[in-house]
Amino acid sequence: MEFINKTLKNWLWVDTRSLALFRIMIGFLGLCDVLRRFPLIDVFYSDKGLNFNTTVANRYTLSLLDYFHTTGQVQFFFIVTAICFFFFMIGYRTRIFQILAVMGLISIHAAEWILQNGGDMVIRNYMFWALFLPLGTSWSIDSIRQSIRKHPEHDTNDLNKPMEVASPRIFHLAYLACLVQLAMIYFFNYINKTGAMWSDGSAIHYMYQLDTFLTPLGTWLASILNTDMMKFLTQMTRYIEIFAPIAILSPLFQPWLRRIVFVIFMIFHLIIGISINIGLFSWVMMTVLILLLGSQEIDLLKSMISKWWKRKYIVFYDRDCGFCHLTARILKRMDGFSRLKWADRLLEGNRPEKLDKLLETTIVVWDPETNQIWTRHRGFERIISAIPLGFLFSWIFILPGLEKLFGMIYDWISRNRTFVSKTLGVPACGIPREESPQSIVGEKNIILMRFRKFSWVLSNILVMVFLLGAMDSSMRVNKGFKTFSSIEKGIEKKRKSLMDKGIKSPPEREKKKEILSYQRRKLRKILRYPKISQNWNMFSPSVIRTEKWVIADLTFENGETMILFQNDDDVENKFNQAYFQPYKFQFWRKLFSRINEKKYQQHISKFKNWLKNTDYFSEYEGRKVKEVMLWQLSETSQGPENNKKSNVRKKELKRTQKRDGKRIKKVGFK
Repeated sequence: MEFINKTLKNWLWVDTRSLALFRIMIGFLGLCDVLRRFPLIDVFYSDKGLNFNTTVANRYTLSLLDYFHTTGQVQFFFIVTAICFFFFMIGYRTRIFQILAVMGLISIHAAEWILQNGGDMVIRNYMFWALFLPLGTSWSIDSIRQSIRKHPEHDTNDLNKPMEVASPRIFHLAYLACLVQLAMIYFFNYINKTGAMWSDGSAIHYMYQLDTFLTPLGTWLASILNTDMMKFLTQMTRYIEIFAPIAILSPLFQPWLRRIVFVIFMIFHLIIGISINIGLFSWVMMTVLILLLGSQEIDLLKSMISKWWKRKYIVFYDRDCGFCHLTARILKRMDGFSRLKWADRLLEGNRPEKLDKLLETTIVVWDPETNQIWTRHRGFERIISAIPLGFLFSWIFILPGLEKLFGMIYDWISRNRTFVSKTLGVPACGIPREESPQSIVGEKNIILMRFRKFSWVLSNILVMVFLLGAMDSSMRVNKGFKTFSSIEKGIEKKRKSLMDKGIKSPPEREKKKEILSYQRRKLRKILRYPKISQNWNMFSPSVIRTEKWVIADLTFENGETMILFQNDDDVENKFNQAYFQPYKFQFWRKLFSRINEKKYQQHISKFKNWLKNTDYFSEYEGRKVKEVMLWQLSETSQGPENNKKSNVRKKELKRTQKRDGKRIKKVGFK
């Protein structure tokens, strides 16, 4: 029984600190995703831009951006979404800002499906599943607030007592959903790699030929990797992708199997992320892998990081100031490595000189080893630097120019600390407020506990329903899922054979099938909002061999001409990553590679009109565009053993027209 219990805990229990680290990283990436799109608002999102969503996106997912039109309105929406991600990241009112951030991000993504990529899909999926997980239980402002309510400290003796920490591991089916989602991503990526280049070992070679994708580091890697190394990496990619779902979902040999997956795929996604520009996909996947970390890994990570913070300080503060005491209680909970000891003027033994005089106006941070002291904002800087990762922010307090401002702010708070204490609702003399009657508190706790238990049960049921729906939808949309397709075909063939023989299914069975089909359709509509079901076919069934780019020939009213989206005419002879600057960006590349697809061709004329009337491009220099011609450039990568120079093909970009029910392509070549 003990073995089963241990196995289940290693398999389905998650450390709340892993959830907290995941929250911080996924929140940061969500914030980055919003901010990197901000400069493109007048290109894709406002009424001044291309605004393709009116005919494509709204068929799938409602976007709140449909109700924001002008540049200012859309900028406001982006800023609010970014603020929600920031508060979600630091864990303030975590659940509320998490929901708002998810709604904002989905709305931004749904506004332009033509820009969609794998990173968008993964971050939406995991933000959805994480709605059911307590991401704010550890390492958050919410956890600090809860701890302050639960553990009242009245003096420095209380501050220096270690707090009892409850077991950080919890169970919820949403964690299982996160694991299954991760396993599905790797599994479907494996089965969708059906192209010849994955079997002959040339896929990685072709990936490193994509000039519109490569980073400078990717170009360097392509130059040092020989054919044999490329083949080895190609085969290893398939092996580790099929190994991952087995290792992630196996209830046995945990946590070692997940540790192996974590190490392998951290390296795998890091190499892809720094060498291939595919947006946030690699970084989101690395963040998701954090969920594989257990309590032992978090403790080991904490132990390793703690070696960077070896200096210890004694912090003296005014014990009669309620605001100062509250600040000390907050900082104690942020002091993950116990580098701070709290004291007041009553401390006996060794102490700094003139301590009593200093404490009248400032906090005093003392290093007993060097006998060095820091006061005012510099003392606060020392405290922040002793907190885990505090060095990322502490330098701001002593930055030239800002240092004087922080000093003035500190002095104002010091002079008015009684007023500040009363304003914040804390006692100015350090006396704790009266506690609520125990009977009322007890009744509230019972009601709260029952509500939480009911919410936990209901959320687990919802997760199970959504998870089954996501698995069902993903199996249906993935073309590489041959086994499932053959089963479906076999069932359909058998049913048709029985019907040919005059044997029909009982009405009850047909009715049950109709009910099940109806429920599946309804569930798919719900899951379509966060786009849970996906093909998960990154570089599948084969790596892209033909790259596409668009350039625009512009003629201005004053007779001058220029070519937009390139900075070297030689791009028409040979693709080179330097030729596409400064537009070698994921969103422009997505637009250029997809705009000639059938479902987006209707936007070609809109793109031309926008180029004619926009003031977005600094290259226009105030000139008015008279005429625009769009050209699509394409280059096909050569095979590993082929040293022949690739030719760039050029054709005019025009919409396919329909005549008498037939499609006639209007293209011009140059």
